[in-house]
Amino acid sequence: MIDKRLFQLVEKKSLVLLILFRVISLGLMIILWFVFAQQLTNYLNGQSIDWLFLVGTVLLVLIGKSVLTKLMEKQTYKASAELRLSMRRAVMSKAFRLGNNEGQLPASTLTQLAVDGIEQLEIYYARFLPQLFYCLVASLMIFLSLVGFAWVPAVVLLICMPMIPVVIMAVMKIAKRILSGYWSDYTNLGTKFHENLSGFSILKAYDQDKYKQEEIATDAERFRKATMSLLSMQLNSITIMDIISYSGAALGIGIALIEFTGGTISTTGILMFLLLSAEFFIPMRQLGSLFHVAMNGISACSRLFSYLELPEQVYGKDKLEKALEKINVHDLSYTYDKEKTAALQGVSASFQQGTFSALVGKSGSGKSTFARVLLHQLSGYEGELVWNDVRLTDLSGEAIRRQGVLVDNHGYLYADSIRANLLIGNQQASEADLWRVLEKVCLADFVRNLPEQLAETLQEDGSNLSGGQRQRLILARAMLREAELYIFDEITSGVDLESEKIILEVLQDLAREKMVLFISHRLYNVLDADQVLVFEAGKLVEVGAPEQLQRDSNYFKNYFLEEAKLLKGGA
Repeated sequence: MIDKRLFQLVEKKSLVLLILFRVISLGLMIILWFVFAQQLTNYLNGQSIDWLFLVGTVLLVLIGKSVLTKLMEKQTYKASAELRLSMRRAVMSKAFRLGNNEGQLPASTLTQLAVDGIEQLEIYYARFLPQLFYCLVASLMIFLSLVGFAWVPAVVLLICMPMIPVVIMAVMKIAKRILSGYWSDYTNLGTKFHENLSGFSILKAYDQDKYKQEEIATDAERFRKATMSLLSMQLNSITIMDIISYSGAALGIGIALIEFTGGTISTTGILMFLLLSAEFFIPMRQLGSLFHVAMNGISACSRLFSYLELPEQVYGKDKLEKALEKINVHDLSYTYDKEKTAALQGVSASFQQGTFSALVGKSGSGKSTFARVLLHQLSGYEGELVWNDVRLTDLSGEAIRRQGVLVDNHGYLYADSIRANLLIGNQQASEADLWRVLEKVCLADFVRNLPEQLAETLQEDGSNLSGGQRQRLILARAMLREAELYIFDEITSGVDLESEKIILEVLQDLAREKMVLFISHRLYNVLDADQVLVFEAGKLVEVGAPEQLQRDSNYFKNYFLEEAKLLKGGA
């Protein structure tokens, strides 16, 4: 019902004040009903009503409740805002810390979690939890107000009151089966919709849009039925809670009337029972009506904290005393979580500053995994990995990010100016620096011919650029980083031959001063490399200069012949 982890992230002061103001408001109402009961008793006994006192009390209570209502609204807003800000800050901080590491959620799922998930949690936190705590205090306050007049009907009311939470718990137990995958179904539905929308042009091109439409319609209908089942259960539970509330109030009032006729309870006392018996059950009744919100909030809370508690990369505290000059890898092995087969097995290699190293092999051979381990994006590996003379696990995250950069064909370009996208690589870069890197990737003339030049706004993910221009702009941004280790993962994939040639020339030039690792499926791209590392099934099967491998390695020669056939159309 209550997740203590929630209070570790959020300041509890607003929640406490909200409950306090509600309790004070209830106290004012009890005072008002007591004064009203006393004055009515005086009237029934033939005494005069103190109108000034009665009207003054009513006015003071109304003013007090008006002020308290404003304060409650303010605290509700504050509690909601604090929760949303704290949770979104925590989720986004976690997302940035995880980066591309194992366990990171897809962007669409993460967006839903950070928006809809937190909204559901906010309603649960700002509405359900205050009501839950208020119920406990309110029931005790009303009981203490009535027990002095007649303890038997007061105890009867107190005994009947817990029947509502019992119903709530029973309904929640049943609803839990429905909601076990409710929030996951919701996020998965959103993820599918986002994916279908992103790939809509592909679906139309292959005439698969109708199939996907039917698939998502089926999922949506299943989710709708689950929602309707939950709402139906809530309505039924509300009916049961109404029966308990009215029956309990009627029983309490009935016993009080019996005692009144027997002379064991005063007129003021019976009036208080008449006025407060229904009030006894109202807080619990309101709590029961919020159980759907509570279940959604609990589901969202569980999913959010499951994400926030994902294991993160553990970094050391050391820094490199000088620029990265060499990397030594010895007997490196790595296995992904929930996988039985190792992605890397006993890999040993070395890399030097001012060299161009190419990593080749078929898909799934371990090239990209090796690259990510080199940059400490994947932890839990076995073996030894040393930058200069410092173990990678001893280096701080800042030191690793400052020295190494991974660039792949999934690099993102924001819907912002070309200048803004380039400055992500280095905020301190001057205008001259921007033009310099654009010259290197042969985009300077293209940018100069644009109406706004560097201020020209790109569309989302650079969709108004060609594939080659987009990759070259991403390459230019990486060059501004001034790192010592550059790893390029399939950066020439899907680009035209002219752009591919330009990119390879830039990498060759960059490798004169930096340590460059280039991952490719295409062997003809790596013939000018200083060394080629051939991966197969997670193992490093060949290492050497391209000329040596072409001459001495049967594996390399066969791979090269296969590729040549593919390029010639299988002839």
